[in-house]
Amino acid sequence: MSFFASFRQSPRFRFFSVLAVFSLLLSVITLAQINLTHRLLTAYTLNTDAKLTRGKPTLLMLEQADDFEKAFTPDATETSSKKKSNVPNFTKETAIGIVLPSTNKPPKLAVSRVFVQDSTLTIRYIRMTDTTLTKNPLPTAVHPTLLFTIPKQTVLKTRLIENGKVVHIVKKQDE
Repeated sequence: MSFFASFRQSPRFRFFSVLAVFSLLLSVITLAQINLTHRLLTAYTLNTDAKLTRGKPTLLMLEQADDFEKAFTPDATETSSKKKSNVPNFTKETAIGIVLPSTNKPPKLAVSRVFVQDSTLTIRYIRMTDTTLTKNPLPTAVHPTLLFTIPKQTVLKTRLIENGKVVHIVKKQDE
C-alpha cells in the first residue's frame, strides 16, 4: 500500500475533508446575493404631508396599504388609464419609494439593481440630469420620486446607492 493510499483512509484526513467542504458551502451560502425582481409603479404622486428627510434622499418602505395611501395618491390625470396591475399587492409585495430633495430641474431616475445579501437590502439606482428641462425649468419645485415594488423580504438594513455611491443606510426599527 502506498503512502498516499494510507493517508486518504485515515480518520484525520476524512475529518478535515468534511470540514473543508462544509466551510466552503457555508461561505458560499453566506455570501450569496439574491437578485430581486422589481416592478415600477406609475400614476402616483407624493402627498404633501409625507414625512421626508430634509436635504437627503428619503427611503419609504411601505408594507401596508394604509401606509402607502398616506404617502402616495393616484395621479388625477392618469386615474382613468391606471391599470389594476399598477396597484401594489401588499400580501406578496413591498412598495419602495425613493424621494429626492425638491428641485426645479428634476433628474431622471431609474432602478439599476435590487438585491439582498446578509439580511441587507441594497437598492442601486441611477440619477441622470434631464437635459430637456435645462432651458425651461419647472415653475414650482417638485420632489423627484422613484416608486416600485419588490417581493416581500425580511431585512435588517437597507442601503441606497446612487450612481455607485452609498447615499443612505437605514436600519430596521424595532416595532
